[in-house]
Amino acid sequence: MKISLNISLVASLFFSTLLSAQTYQANSVTGPITDRPIRILQTNSAGDDVYVFDPATMEQVGYIENLPHNHGATVHADGTYYYFTNEHDHTVDVVDTRTFEVVDRIELANGPHNLSASHTARKVYVAIIREPLIQVIDMDSHEIIANIETGGGVHNTFVTPDGRYAVGGMIGASEIIAIDTETDEVMWELEIPYSQNPFTGGVRPLTFTTNPDGSTRSMLVNVGGWHGFWEFDWETQELLHKISPPDDAWNRTDQTADGIQSAPSHGVVVLPDQSQVWHSSRATSHIYGYSYPDFDYLGRVYIGNPAWITTTPDSRYLWVGVSGHNETAVVDLQTQEVIKRFPVGQAPKRIFTAIMPADWEGEAQ
Repeated sequence: MKISLNISLVASLFFSTLLSAQTYQANSVTGPITDRPIRILQTNSAGDDVYVFDPATMEQVGYIENLPHNHGATVHADGTYYYFTNEHDHTVDVVDTRTFEVVDRIELANGPHNLSASHTARKVYVAIIREPLIQVIDMDSHEIIANIETGGGVHNTFVTPDGRYAVGGMIGASEIIAIDTETDEVMWELEIPYSQNPFTGGVRPLTFTTNPDGSTRSMLVNVGGWHGFWEFDWETQELLHKISPPDDAWNRTDQTADGIQSAPSHGVVVLPDQSQVWHSSRATSHIYGYSYPDFDYLGRVYIGNPAWITTTPDSRYLWVGVSGHNETAVVDLQTQEVIKRFPVGQAPKRIFTAIMPADWEGEAQ
């Protein structure tokens, strides 16, 4: 249902101009990807472990321990390390992608939430929820090279599909800022005023759509209190659409108050081929799909308290963290059915698609 004039998951995965330097972003994948290993990382927000899956075989291929209260996940440009925010120790934990061993812990200014990476800039952008701050880590030295002040504690960071901008979203301040990843200067700030949404609980997950040349077209934002997402024009920051499921797509028997936290929708993803958008609904335990760019309603799939959503590069499957059931669900978009459920850790929320270099050797046996 398209309603003119509503941050999941997402971010989008991007490619640089060099074939060997694929880049990644949390929730969507752009560009043709062939013969590259793919890994799905399922974090567990109330646990101390992360599950690793191979979507090609639909099997678990790894298990990472010693990551207390992990939040966000991303991957090194060269595929050598995974990065996880550690809310317990206020660090970014660096994990060898072959051995699953923690090899470094990067100390932060205060407690973090999500993080994301620009592979073209070779930097990791860390959201500091307990300070009005985004901290920037150099991928090669693992040193903090910039501290970017914000209007409030930062819940999520995401990087645009072309790697040029890092975006921070705040809950309390209800703001979004865009940062040039080359200079780490703030390019613009966008406030979501209370007058536009009197139920706003701030900026939650978000993701991006792209133009044919790979540049960023718009942001799709989960806004606190809104069941669905809002679309903002990237260049002008103008609010274009507020999208919510049609009235006949849910009913009172679907409704739940479990884990909503003022955010009935807390996950959104754009398919790599830019044909569809899907968002999670904590309020009804389903995920909802729409065509893009027209936002025609496509249908819904029962998940059970869905959190973040990620996608495979072929635009065929969605992987969803099911926080209330301690599962990861796999959705076949051709049939709009859950085809597999994996038991994972405690309160799985953030989920990430890692595209590895073509010459990556895989996990050590």
